[in-house]
Amino acid sequence: KTLTSCNVGVCLAQAGRRVALVDLDLQFGDVGLALGLRPERTIYDLAKSGGSLDAEKVDAYLTEHVSGLRVLLAPTRPDHAGLVRIEFLRDVYATLRSSHDFVIIDTPPGFTPEVIASIDSATDVCMVGMLDALSLKNTKLGLETLDLMGVDGDKVKLVLNRADSRVGISKEDVISIVGRTPDVSVPSDRDIPVALNEGLPIVLANERSEAAKAFHSLASMFLE
Repeated sequence: KTLTSCNVGVCLAQAGRRVALVDLDLQFGDVGLALGLRPERTIYDLAKSGGSLDAEKVDAYLTEHVSGLRVLLAPTRPDHAGLVRIEFLRDVYATLRSSHDFVIIDTPPGFTPEVIASIDSATDVCMVGMLDALSLKNTKLGLETLDLMGVDGDKVKLVLNRADSRVGISKEDVISIVGRTPDVSVPSDRDIPVALNEGLPIVLANERSEAAKAFHSLASMFLE
């Protein structure tokens, strides 16, 4: 999810859009590491500051990436997560929307109250799965949960990561298990873990790679 969020965010920023990315994995967020950003100010610091929120105040807590992507980083310590409340998150999202073309939320795994509140606030949802039976089972359950929540299926993008892995699961198997065809398939790429270790999204580290092209394709769906 973090790989997808960071790369799509950079793609949208490169397209000239004003983009904010929120790391909602409040205990173990990795967006800063994936983008090579130092967490000088985080969502915890914003929550701790108190008072009402406006665009200028929230802007002061965003960290800017070289691509132009602006990031609200996760707390640096797991015990700081408790200060970030649901109503606070809703206010943050509304404030960011007022000053950005796109607001991307990188969620933790599972349907936690924070994730549910984020889905309720979202115009689009991106479900990320991988090419193994356990992940595909969870992806199917996730899609079914979104349906039960009343999320329009047309607003849900399905991304299959490591889609060319030779693990005995075919494209037809994926469709049979999940119940739909992936919107974007991201192939395996040895450059991705290397780029992550260097704090570089693959769309910057190797923009001609098939993985980078897949993330650009996903970003283009939101630009239409």
